[in-house]
Amino acid sequence: MDLLSMVNCKDSPQTHAMPGRPIASAWRLAWLAACLLATPWAPAAPLPDQPSARQRCAATDAANAPRLFAALGKDHHAALKKMLAAGDNPNPCHGGRTPLMIAAAAGDAEALHLLHQAGAVIDAPRDAQQGGTALHAALSAGQWRAAAVLLERGADTRLRDDDGNTGLHHLANSAHGADPGAQAALADSMLKLGAAIDATGPQASTPLMLAIDAGKRDLAALLVDQGADPFLRNARGENALAIARRRALPAMIDMLERCTGPRAPRCAGDATAARYSTK
Repeated sequence: MDLLSMVNCKDSPQTHAMPGRPIASAWRLAWLAACLLATPWAPAAPLPDQPSARQRCAATDAANAPRLFAALGKDHHAALKKMLAAGDNPNPCHGGRTPLMIAAAAGDAEALHLLHQAGAVIDAPRDAQQGGTALHAALSAGQWRAAAVLLERGADTRLRDDDGNTGLHHLANSAHGADPGAQAALADSMLKLGAAIDATGPQASTPLMLAIDAGKRDLAALLVDQGADPFLRNARGENALAIARRRALPAMIDMLERCTGPRAPRCAGDATAARYSTK
């Protein structure tokens, strides 16, 4: 009689003790191994599809959106949590966007947490229209807290959309100017995570040029303090100071004239600020 035919996993090992001798450790281990072999195992549930970094949402979707999209919104966190717990894929696309992008653009930090916890990929797939990420969506919409949440969860600051914009470009170019201090702090976090401070985007514009053009003095001052090159020129041949003069921004002109010389002061008010790579 073989061991598998002898084993009954409901019994203790002592049930099968050999007459006249105690159960040895080897016999106990053999019984446990046979018990494991004899126990039927249910197949593991398949993991949700994990999109690659280069994948993007389809431009057109099926008529019916995945039900997860109906659970997006700050009043629907309980429903979202329930669907994700039931195994709904956290990475679907509808209308060219993912749930993570929609939550990012809406500033819904709790939904971002729930989606990521369930397996949503932070930087993929890209949106169908511009090839942007959830981080780009948050920054373009002026959702600084949502952007910070994505950075905490590993969003790549170096990724570019189809136009060549990085996260810093989206931050500087955002039409939302509320809380300039938060914008500057977010830029500092992005630089610490590897964002290229002088990356050129459309029309060879750097984040500093875009911040000046948008009148974001605090952000421009921080970028100058952190090593952004004010003498680079865009496709129009303008450097940072020329842009400020064209836009007739006296405070920006004053800051650039004072803060870009060989012995310039720290213009963002941080005397210990580090300088970051411009590559």
